[in-house]
Amino acid sequence: MSGFMSSSTAITICKADSAAGLALDALRVHAFTPDIDADGRRLGWVALGDPLDTDGFELAAVDGRYSGFSFRLDTRKASGAVIRLQLAEAVREERVSGKKVGSKRKKELKEAITAKLTARAEFVPSIIDCIWDAEKRRLLVGSASAKAVQPVLDLFKTTFGIDAAPITPAGDMPRLFAAILRGEGYPCEGYTLHPMGSASLAASEQAEEKAAVAVQNSLNAVAQALEEGMAIQKLHLVATSDADPDRQLEFTLDAGLAVSGLKLPKAEKGTEDDATFLVNVDACTAVADMVETLASA
Repeated sequence: MSGFMSSSTAITICKADSAAGLALDALRVHAFTPDIDADGRRLGWVALGDPLDTDGFELAAVDGRYSGFSFRLDTRKASGAVIRLQLAEAVREERVSGKKVGSKRKKELKEAITAKLTARAEFVPSIIDCIWDAEKRRLLVGSASAKAVQPVLDLFKTTFGIDAAPITPAGDMPRLFAAILRGEGYPCEGYTLHPMGSASLAASEQAEEKAAVAVQNSLNAVAQALEEGMAIQKLHLVATSDADPDRQLEFTLDAGLAVSGLKLPKAEKGTEDDATFLVNVDACTAVADMVETLASA
């Protein structure tokens, strides 16, 4: 499982319109409950690292600058195979009885079957970690999926009255990726960025269609693809600290500024959760600083 208390995480970096601190009581007011909302979901805040803790929120108050907590969303989804089978059976039964079954009727049958099966399905939970950085007015959300991040931002607004939105690049990120690939090292926020051998590339007309070609572990192959007119849409990077060459941060960044595969420090056995949290926050914050700088390059 990925997340801010695990070995790796994704990050969407969101900027807020307020630097206010977060009230712990507000998390409790909007904590996860088994109540089902109008969209058939169960959702709310839980403690970071514990999807069953809806009251403690210890890591939300461990540091004056940072707060850690998680968003839990439980949804039901019917099996597509079962829907198709039951739809075929329903269509056959209606035709046997002499009814005509056109596309409109098929749609009605499918909607009814889907609703019935969904209501009977078990809830499946998903957890997305969050870090609020009051100093930087920044919310780090542990997902690279815009669709998954939006419900988090909606509840964050409802809970704290703070609008937060994902940052967007000011310039041409594929061009910047190419400059990083071709350079001897790209200085950024006290680190030097170097490309690893993995990237996703697409022709300019394909970029919006997400028709990307993946290249694994070969900088030469990525460079050759650039020569052939492809553009880098996602690049695997390693950042080496200028002050401490032994400190490295490895992650993948896409052209929309979503981070994935950030490797977090391995916690020593017996380390308390608050210590692990602060170490991992340091790594996530360093990467967020770099990405914000790259976004404005």
